[in-house]
Amino acid sequence: MHRMHHAFADTENDPHSPKYDESIFKMMWKTKTIYSKIASGQEIPEKRFTEGVPKWEFFDRFARSWPSRLFWGAAYVGVYYLFATEIWLWALLPMQFLFSPIHGAIINWFAHKYGYRNYEVKDTSRNFLPFDFLMMGESYHNNHHKYGSRPNFGGIRWHEIDPTYQVIKLLNALRIIQIKDQKEIQLPREIKKKQAA
Repeated sequence: MHRMHHAFADTENDPHSPKYDESIFKMMWKTKTIYSKIASGQEIPEKRFTEGVPKWEFFDRFARSWPSRLFWGAAYVGVYYLFATEIWLWALLPMQFLFSPIHGAIINWFAHKYGYRNYEVKDTSRNFLPFDFLMMGESYHNNHHKYGSRPNFGGIRWHEIDPTYQVIKLLNALRIIQIKDQKEIQLPREIKKKQAA
């Protein structure tokens, strides 16, 4: 779906675009519906969207199952039981359960409506936060739409620090993961020229 979003950004075929949905809730329901159809095999995406994507069918089936959901729900409740020092903290638990759709809504709705742009691209993507402590770098959405394969979503302006990229660099240095194209670590040449000017 992420590849589909980039290929069809802000068109009718975009799985999540605020341009074609009246409300954030309709957009997220559409996203959930498309995801469910793809996950269950009712809808087969074009080959270009699945090519090179690893398949872990057993893991994916388990991750989407009710036993998995109940396990994670119980784990969250357990953490609150052990560490919530005040009763009002339990009010945060429903938000904890819904973090994934909340995150998707913030990025796919707000980061296509509000913020600033470093690049003129053919969609409405924006950098939602100037310092992205909330979305771990993903709200540098305009940067990401311009350079979709770069692991560093930030780094274009001095204040754009992508925390997830710092973790990626550490894991790469420890040889736990390997960044395929080491050139992707560097800033694109045109950005370096702008910064030098």
